[in-house]
Amino acid sequence: MKLKSFAKINLFLEVIGKYENNFHIISSVVSRINLYDEISIRKNKELTISFKGQFGPLVENNNINLLFETLIQEKLIDDPGFIIEIDKNIPVGSGLGGGSSNVATILNFLEENEYIKKEKKILISRKIGSDIEFFFKENPALISGKGEVESRFKILSDEFVLLIYPQKMLSTKDVYSQSKIIDKKSIFNINGRKQLMFDEVMSNTSNSLEESAMKICKEILEIKNILVSDNECKYARMTGSGSCYFGIYKSEKDAKNAEKDLLNQHSDWWTCVTKLI
Repeated sequence: MKLKSFAKINLFLEVIGKYENNFHIISSVVSRINLYDEISIRKNKELTISFKGQFGPLVENNNINLLFETLIQEKLIDDPGFIIEIDKNIPVGSGLGGGSSNVATILNFLEENEYIKKEKKILISRKIGSDIEFFFKENPALISGKGEVESRFKILSDEFVLLIYPQKMLSTKDVYSQSKIIDKKSIFNINGRKQLMFDEVMSNTSNSLEESAMKICKEILEIKNILVSDNECKYARMTGSGSCYFGIYKSEKDAKNAEKDLLNQHSDWWTCVTKLI
């Protein structure tokens, strides 16, 4: 069986506080995008996990091994024998959530095929990583705290997303450790609404990790400056803790033109034109 494991972007991400254990308190609206890894799963006597594709060789300590180690330790799975092959199209260490999406996709498969119980899925996901549970369902979400899903809704958007990854993997821990806490008492307020306009999500918000990420990776500032100077680019923002940056365009043609110009200057950068889903 082949499964699609989608990437995400943070439309905004604001660090609004810290817990006593030094975990950062965040507020963020997250949406899946039409970029995905492909995961092949079939039964086997033993568990084997392999990665291929453009970004497969870059995967080192992966959360899928950790997932099965945890399931076995907690005695939550009776038969952990699978062959799992992951074709990595999502850049590793980019802020696009590929690793978390892979774990969520596999957990959904295990639950749907009755290898694990539904009520254990979120508990396990929170043990492994803070943003895994977002990928359990399709709709965009407001996440808060350490990455828990507060609410889900639809975002009305026809815009195109130009992703730009300067081929620099950033440590989430390092970026957060240098980030500033913004002075906000309340998180983005959805008020029980079932759909939002794209512009209202992007307006008056930011990614408050950008400043610290730029100190570690100067290419992020370069990308930002390129996008901000492009009159066709409506919004420019970093996703997650970087280093991937994205620009928002009204038409696919405008996004493709910007991509072409960018690659003429920086042929070593990875780019992709996609959409919210």
